[in-house]
Parts: sequence; structure tokens; C-alpha cells
Amino acid sequence: MTNPTRTTRLGVFLLIGLLLSPALRAAPVDNNLPDLGDESEAVLSPQEERRIGEDFMRQARTHLDIQDDPELNEYLRQLGRRLTAGIVGQAGFHFFLVNNSTINAFAVPGGYIGLHTGLLLAARHEAEVAAVLAHETAHITQRHIPRLIAQSQRISGPALAAILVGILIAASGGQGGEAAIALATAGLAQHGINFTRSYEEEADRIGMNILNTAGYDARAMPAFFEQMEVLGRLYENNLPEFLRTHPVTVRRIAESQNHAENFPVRANPDGSAFVHMQARLRFLGNKPEEALKIFSVKPDGEKNIRPAADRYGYALALLANKHYDEARRETALLLKMDSNYAPYHILRAELELAAGDKPTGLRAYAEAARRFPASLALTQRYASALLKTGQPAQARQLLDQAVRQQPDEPTFYKLLASAAGESGKKMEAHRAFGEYYFLLGQPRAAIEQFELAIRFAENNFYYVASLEARIKAIRETLPPVPAKAETGRDRPSSPDRK
Repeated sequence: MTNPTRTTRLGVFLLIGLLLSPALRAAPVDNNLPDLGDESEAVLSPQEERRIGEDFMRQARTHLDIQDDPELNEYLRQLGRRLTAGIVGQAGFHFFLVNNSTINAFAVPGGYIGLHTGLLLAARHEAEVAAVLAHETAHITQRHIPRLIAQSQRISGPALAAILVGILIAASGGQGGEAAIALATAGLAQHGINFTRSYEEEADRIGMNILNTAGYDARAMPAFFEQMEVLGRLYENNLPEFLRTHPVTVRRIAESQNHAENFPVRANPDGSAFVHMQARLRFLGNKPEEALKIFSVKPDGEKNIRPAADRYGYALALLANKHYDEARRETALLLKMDSNYAPYHILRAELELAAGDKPTGLRAYAEAARRFPASLALTQRYASALLKTGQPAQARQLLDQAVRQQPDEPTFYKLLASAAGESGKKMEAHRAFGEYYFLLGQPRAAIEQFELAIRFAENNFYYVASLEARIKAIRETLPPVPAKAETGRDRPSSPDRK
């Protein structure tokens, strides 16, 4: 479960960011959405939203248990891109998974959308997950948090703090977030509840538009609400977190069902990747021996055939338990069934490396990298394998490209720092560690690494100027606290500083 103290610290950090931000009015943005006609842009411009979202994400990586599995993250990014591809005039969205067994999702200013692993496991099909993400995306496109803050300007600063802390409590799965927002918004609970309900209903409507544009049946949204309402009745004293932060009523379900009828009936896109990632989560959520027991059970049926996703989970469990020959047989069957699914190729390569056949494993990765050049999950796994097998220069080439494609992923910078350091590129290693620390919410540790990078820049004017500019940009993000407050804890090993 999420630590309430950590959640409160996140809320306070977000509040500090807001109070230090100038209330700038942004230039008009064509976002292909109706004119909101409110004061939100005067209170918080889209640029300030982005900065707050980035600040939040850096702190979240330290205080929340964010899932770092490459295959799961790639799946979620692909699903998010599908949903947001048709949105015009909106800056980039960032989708991430939080290791939390509760059924919940949340949106943060700046386009950051978090999904709890519990919701991914509880969904019956991909369209339901897409419906939840579309709903959260609508909260962002409709600027609901800035509009909430604009409404709150009529009340005191402490009430604004309560709203922001409430948003973060609700977002991370803690109890009481919805109540905090409701009570603080105008000092009257009923007014606040109605205010947030109106945003939920608007997010439902806009979310269905997003779903339909992305090729999903809009009816997936009321169907998911119905499932949540049933769970709410069955577990009255232990409500799913989704119901605490997104209250579902009979009226809301009926209205969403009526609105969904305005859209054509669609056959939802292929959900095989979804069920594979559910199997991967079940595998990761259990000890290797328990996972093997779970996936060893074959489904009932005439032919007793194991579905592909269960076979994938079974192969992962066999590998984790070092049953390499059986794992090879299952992996070969998977590749025969579908040779165009990158996670199968990753599984094959990892299996050979674990079994001690490094040449075969690296060849498998090299072939897969040529076949799936856009797969960042494969790039990350391949680069890690190259580092483990003493080939840092080749790993560095892969990771240089990866950080350009995904500049907000700290794992890539950490691997790049190792690859550069082992290749004798000290300046690049310290620079990569600097970006890694910054993304983990440790700006002073980041500055220290950039200063060390300058020492190894060999008076190269371009490198020195670039590093000094980065230090200046990071200093501007520092909160107004004494420098001695930085602890520098939990730092990974860095390259030789001599």
C-alpha cells in the first residue's frame, strides 16, 4: 500500500511548485476541443502545467513504487499513443504503471497518467483499460485540475493546499482524497462534490470520443463502470480505489450508456498483447516456484490447449526456475504461433543467456533488434545483455539512440552511464548519471555529476557550454531550501571521479 506520509510530501511539493509559479496566460492552443470559457489559463498556463507534471514525475519516481519492467512499460506506452494520436494541439502524454494492487488510475497536470497494476489485472479486456485511460486523458485535455484551482482562488491558501494534497492522495490510492477536494473547494462539502462530479461526467463524454477515435467501442466505458458498481455492492466495506476517486452511481452509468449509443458499434482491436501483459504481471507478482504452479495448470477443454498468453507466463516461470529445456520447447512453440511479437524474441534471447549460451543469446538479440528497431523494451534488454557480456561500446551505441527516443526514462541514462564509463568515456558517463539523478528527483546530485563531467570535458567549449547550461536549468528547479538538505542517498555507483 502507498505510504500516506510520502503521498502528503508529494502534495506539498506540487503545492510549492504552484505557489512559486507566475500566473502566466498562455497563447491560444488549438486542441480541437470546445472552448472551456474559464479562468484556468490565467491561473495555470499549459507551460506551467507541464513543469508541474515534470516535477511531480521526478518526485513520484522516488516516493511511489513505479513499475520498471520494459515490456509492460512499452505495452502501456503503445496503448497510450493509440488513444492520444487523434488529439490535436496537446503536448505529449506520458503513461506509467504504479505497482499497487488496488484498482485505480489518475491524471496529473502536464499529461502524466498513472495506472495501477491492480486495474490492469482486474480488467476483462483491453477496451476496459483503454476506457479508463481515455477518461483520465479527458481530465487533462479539459484541464480539470487547473479549473479546480481557478475555482479555489476565491478561498484561502491553506484550502488550496488541501485541494492539491487531496488530489495526490486520491491519485496514489490513499483514502480521503475525494473528501479533501470536496471539503476544500468551497468550504461546503455538497458544492465541492457536485463540482468534481461534473468533471467526472465531462471526462466520461470526452473519453468516449477518444475511445471511438482510437478504434474502440465506446460502450467499454459504461461496461467498466457497471463492473465497478457491482464490486462496490459486493465489497461495501472495501471499495475498489477507483470508486473512491471516481464515484460511480446508477445515474452516471445510465448517462454514460445513453451517450455511448451515439457511437457506432465496433469490434475492439486485437487484445492479445493485453492478455500477455496480464500474464507477465501475474508472473512478476509471485515467487518463481509459485508462478510455476500457477501457470502449470492447464485450462479445461476438449483439447486442453494452453492459450498463448498462459504459455508465455509458463515459459517465463520455467526460465525463472532454471528449467531451460522445457522453457526452450515452450518458447519455440510461441515463436511458431507468432514470430512477429517482440516479447517472444526477448524471452528466447534471455533464455539462452541464462542457460549459459551467450553467443546464441546475443545472436537472438541482434536478429530481434534488426526486426524490431522501434522496440525500446528490446533495446533496453539487449543493451543490458551487452553490458553483462563485456561489450559496453556496442551497448553505448544502442543507448545513445534510446535516450533520444525516450528522454524521460531514467533507466536508459543509468545504463548509458555504465556503458560510457566502461568504454572510457568519463564525461559522457557523468553527464548520463546527471540526467539519471535529475529524473529521480535528486537535483543536487545531478548538478554534482554535471560538474564532474565538466572536469572531463577537456576544455571542449561546446561540451562545457552545454553542461553549464544544463546545470543552470537544473538550479532553476531547486526549491528554496538550504543546500545542506540534500542527502544524496540511494545513489548507484558512479564512474571514477579522479
